[in-house]
Amino acid sequence: MKLPELKEAIFIRRLNRFVAEVSLQGKNLLAHVRNTGRLTELLKPNNKVYLKEKSSGKYRFEIFLVQGQNSLVCVDSTIAPKLYAEKLGIPVRFEPKFGQHRFDLLYSSTVVETKSVNLVENEVALFPDAPTERGTRHVYKLMEVSKQGFKPELVFVVQREDAKVFSPNYKVDGKFSEAVRLFYESGHTVKAYLCKVSLREIIIDREIDVIFLEDG
Repeated sequence: MKLPELKEAIFIRRLNRFVAEVSLQGKNLLAHVRNTGRLTELLKPNNKVYLKEKSSGKYRFEIFLVQGQNSLVCVDSTIAPKLYAEKLGIPVRFEPKFGQHRFDLLYSSTVVETKSVNLVENEVALFPDAPTERGTRHVYKLMEVSKQGFKPELVFVVQREDAKVFSPNYKVDGKFSEAVRLFYESGHTVKAYLCKVSLREIIIDREIDVIFLEDG
């Protein structure tokens, strides 16, 4: 995925889940945060961030990349389905609806739910970084589509470069992590991919192993 020109800024503080204050060329302004996770290890005062200009909405900019300790990190949680579709390189249907629930992708007979991963600790990518009842429901709903003859697939897109493996984050959300384990042990596909991230583009680079690190 090619990126538009990004503007370097300095993070000041997060006002709420969706809004942060940043300093751009010495001027303080508010920017959208397109991520409901905590991001506490990334959105710290004086951290370098990169802003993408928005075409609509209340705020002119959104925080798109953050400079982590070992990698640029993309914090836009909405692009994981697009990155995976680009990786597949085949026609896909976005947001297919099954009953009252929408998933991210449908290709052939495979239904995909993607998750955007931003947290890495000791080279282990972890999701979620905040409790997610909604995410747990997604996993159980995804399992149900197998009863309709579809193949469910759960894909974790690690939007940074500095992880070696992926694990559900038991320390933060045991219920979600156990749902993923049940999904996996039921014979369904769980994958994790590492991205390459630069100021010019972000792409899925390679698959990494999925483990279940219960002790954190």
